[in-house]
Amino acid sequence: MRLAAAGAACAALTACATTPAPGGDVPTLRLSPASLERRLDLQQHITVQAAGREQQMDVLLEADPARVKLAVVALGQVAARIDWDGRTLTEWRSTWWPASVPGARILNDMQLSLWPLAAVQAALPAGWHASEDGAARTLFQDGEAVMVVRHPSADVIELEQRRAHYRLTVVSQPAGEAS
Repeated sequence: MRLAAAGAACAALTACATTPAPGGDVPTLRLSPASLERRLDLQQHITVQAAGREQQMDVLLEADPARVKLAVVALGQVAARIDWDGRTLTEWRSTWWPASVPGARILNDMQLSLWPLAAVQAALPAGWHASEDGAARTLFQDGEAVMVVRHPSADVIELEQRRAHYRLTVVSQPAGEAS
């Protein structure tokens, strides 16, 4: 019963990672952990809005110059674990976690949101560029805004993926702090 409820809750997440709209999705960055240029040890509460539905999950994120590790927790259960060392992306997923929400997409969204703009720009293929204007970062393909990342405050990230039609609101706090 609990697994069925967890699976149902994650079903809405599949909408955020379905087949890309015509014109493609965002490029795969695979930025080195060292290019983040800082350490992170965060608890993140994420609200996903896709296909007219809203779901929530938590992510535990650790990053240092050698690796990025994260665990996705939904309905009190570990749904997925991702480990990126700059060369190899290792992913474990629960049987109920949808295959259409790959670790590579989670890592990409995180890198587009948190890594320095210069590191993101250096990894983009021809036809793509990123720019920042105040508290917003926009990823463009051939002049079309594909993704917008806003930082309305130091602990909140709002990510709008326009082609895949989903929005994420990420509220972060240092790991170990009470909610």
